[in-house]
Amino acid sequence: MLSSAATWSDELGEFVLPYDAVRTARSPEDMLLKFLQSTYEAAAETAGWDRAALERGFVP
Repeated sequence: MLSSAATWSDELGEFVLPYDAVRTARSPEDMLLKFLQSTYEAAAETAGWDRAALERGFVP
């Protein structure tokens, strides 16, 4: 699920997460990661990507 700070931009044709929302978040890394993951998942599902073939486990 997208962060409540994220908004749709008609001008850009995509969701945008304002820098200040991330900068002032309790956990900026978590907020940004959740936003990026949710937008990836939405794009992958909409486009019908073979996620099993594309995705790999996280390696720090």
